[in-house]
Amino acid sequence: MFTKADDKNCLEVRKVLETYSNASGQLVNYNKSAMCFSASISAREGDRMASVVGVNRVDCHEKYLELPCFSGRNKRKIFAEIVGRVWSRIKGWGEKLLSVGGKEILVKVVVQSVPTYAMGMFKLPKSLIQEIHRLSARFWWGGNEKNRKTHWCTWKKLCRSKLEGGLGFRDLETFNRALLAKQCWRILKSPESLAAKTLKGCYFPNCNFMEATKKSSGSFLWNSLLWGKGLLEKGYKMESGEWSFHSHLQR
Repeated sequence: MFTKADDKNCLEVRKVLETYSNASGQLVNYNKSAMCFSASISAREGDRMASVVGVNRVDCHEKYLELPCFSGRNKRKIFAEIVGRVWSRIKGWGEKLLSVGGKEILVKVVVQSVPTYAMGMFKLPKSLIQEIHRLSARFWWGGNEKNRKTHWCTWKKLCRSKLEGGLGFRDLETFNRALLAKQCWRILKSPESLAAKTLKGCYFPNCNFMEATKKSSGSFLWNSLLWGKGLLEKGYKMESGEWSFHSHLQR
């Protein structure tokens, strides 16, 4: 929830939360709720207005729906938790006797689905994707923390389709770009959505989305979308003022 930083609006936020609780029967946990303020508001003023709502003040919301709200130079640090989640699953499976088919299903269905949510909004660092690939390859070939097994084939070849001699594992970097291209398609086809309007006001107020360019002040999210848009441009072209689809992108 966003509001102007003054006592009147903070009281309104409190009333909205109480109205919601009364209408739905669900109680708001104020101990787990928090407010953050812009740099123009002092810490003392922020603490006072947060107390009006009945929540704690924080310098910034680090995550929202498990996605980062702010990003610094070290992008890998932001998403380091993803690698930890992947390793926690692989580590547990390594102690069990699994068939080759069982390993294939676990890698495809569980391991490679862990970063999907984050990849739908951000471009993950290449080093982080390589780390996930490395852990997946170690598990596939039967290695663990103590014993390293020989990798008889590169992971890149295993990511090829089975018709091409691979096993159909996902190349997460390519999959990441495809998911971002999907978000770009939503912006292009739903210009009246809140997300499309917000991005247009910030980054391309005088042109359409496909003509938007990278800006020095662009956010991590915007730069990620532009990376995905590059894939979208390979399958679409401008005709009579509209972007039309080329079927080769489906392949």
